[in-house]
Amino acid sequence: MDDPKLSERFFDHLQNRSKSDSSVVGTLRRSLMFDPGTDSRAFPLVERWTNGRDRSTIYLAAGLWAQVVRQGKGKPMLFPDAMRRVRDKQKSDSIEKRFATLLDADPDELRWRLRSALTLVASQGIALAWPDLLDDMLKWHYSNRPVQTQWAHHFWGQPQAST
Repeated sequence: MDDPKLSERFFDHLQNRSKSDSSVVGTLRRSLMFDPGTDSRAFPLVERWTNGRDRSTIYLAAGLWAQVVRQGKGKPMLFPDAMRRVRDKQKSDSIEKRFATLLDADPDELRWRLRSALTLVASQGIALAWPDLLDDMLKWHYSNRPVQTQWAHHFWGQPQAST
């Protein structure tokens, strides 16, 4: 989804469909049990948004969205900012290690590591900026690692919140 607005429209579409059809979230959540983009029940919800681009990443993002969407409240945050907030709140070195491991993930590992981290963020009731997360996921494999660098800056490059 080269066009950032396309990512926004995609998640607006999922949100609107889930309001009128309660099976949408369950279908997308269930799709996480399969390799992304292979569960035929999710095709009607996602396929038209792939347009020949990285369909597995788009399907993965839709499934992850469904996994945690109902838990987030408030203004949506960028994922690395949400992880920083969780780290600062819990004062846990393990969150920092988990985030560093996530940054080191290759595209195949991203599926599992991101799923775990998103569950952690959602457990704190933090809403995520899903279009931005999808756009980052689509660029994860770039050899110069701009997403990982940007996430590291958001997580470690800003002063920690004082409590």
